[in-house]
Amino acid sequence: MQRSIGQTRIQIVRQWLTVVAVLMAIVINGISNVYPPAGKNTGEVSNTILGGVLITPAGFAFAIWGLIYVGLIAYSIYQALPAQRHEPAFQKTSWGIIGACVLQIIWIYVFLTFRFWLSVLLILGIWLCLAYAYLNTRSVQTSWKKRWLYQAPVSIYFGWITVATIVNIAGALYVMDVPLENLGEFSSTVNASGGGLLATVFMMAISTGLAMVVASKYRDVSYPAVIVWALSAIAIRHSTLLVIAIVGIALAVALSVLIVKIKVSKLR
Repeated sequence: MQRSIGQTRIQIVRQWLTVVAVLMAIVINGISNVYPPAGKNTGEVSNTILGGVLITPAGFAFAIWGLIYVGLIAYSIYQALPAQRHEPAFQKTSWGIIGACVLQIIWIYVFLTFRFWLSVLLILGIWLCLAYAYLNTRSVQTSWKKRWLYQAPVSIYFGWITVATIVNIAGALYVMDVPLENLGEFSSTVNASGGGLLATVFMMAISTGLAMVVASKYRDVSYPAVIVWALSAIAIRHSTLLVIAIVGIALAVALSVLIVKIKVSKLR
């Protein structure tokens, strides 16, 4: 009996920690972009200090954070229900979400104070937490409700953090040759290490390859759909750079075909 009560308390703590972590990540992100610690919000950092990083998607792509946060709120509420308290599916996944949210709170401050290589380490930590959460979502049989409130939110978050990790690494490489004292005003050129055409195409190919592996192995369409969104936004942002535009569109189409095949196979 004592053990049962102890286990119940642990699960209640886990449920509420998930809710608090998700809400704190959303609130801190909002505050830090309205009142950035070093005077530039994430969009301004991307457009100035990291303005020449070619793999950065067009601005509209970042609207996906709205969908991510709605999904995370839905997930956190669903897993907090008494009926889900001892559900094995949530017991591991939620710890990954908690870890990702905590690291994201730290990441936003580090990134907005221009510590780009430290931000890379943090976003890799976020990616690992979400990879752990994602793998746990794929190890259980799910109903339609769990697919929408359990699997999809994690898949979408994981997909975008995959893109963000690659962009973050490109940004850190991009500023390697820039004097630290000039970071605040640096407007950048496309000649820095993270901004080159070849590097951009290579990173786009990596994200597409990873999405294809994940989609094929787990029959998941949400994760690759996020990559399609990002690739399309990269191609649109650089419509005048034919190499990036053509590669971006081609990779997005290839992934879209795979998504359609997976959807068709699920209907059979």
